[in-house]
Amino acid sequence: MCESAAFVKTLNGEKRIMENVINLKVEPGKVHLVGLLGDEKTVNGEVEEIILIDHKIIIKENA
Repeated sequence: MCESAAFVKTLNGEKRIMENVINLKVEPGKVHLVGLLGDEKTVNGEVEEIILIDHKIIIKENA
C-alpha cells in the first residue's frame, strides 16, 4: 500500500494527525484529508511539504 501519513508542524517538531491518507484537497487556508477507512479531518493551514519517498505530508497550521 502507498498511503501517506499527515503531520502538523509544531514548535516541538511534528505531530502525526492521520494515518493512511488516500486523498488530500487544498482549499484557501484549509487542508482536507480523507483516510483509507473514510475518516476525514480538516486542518486550518497549508501544505508545507510532501515527501513522496517517505509517504509523508507536512501541514503548517495557520496562526
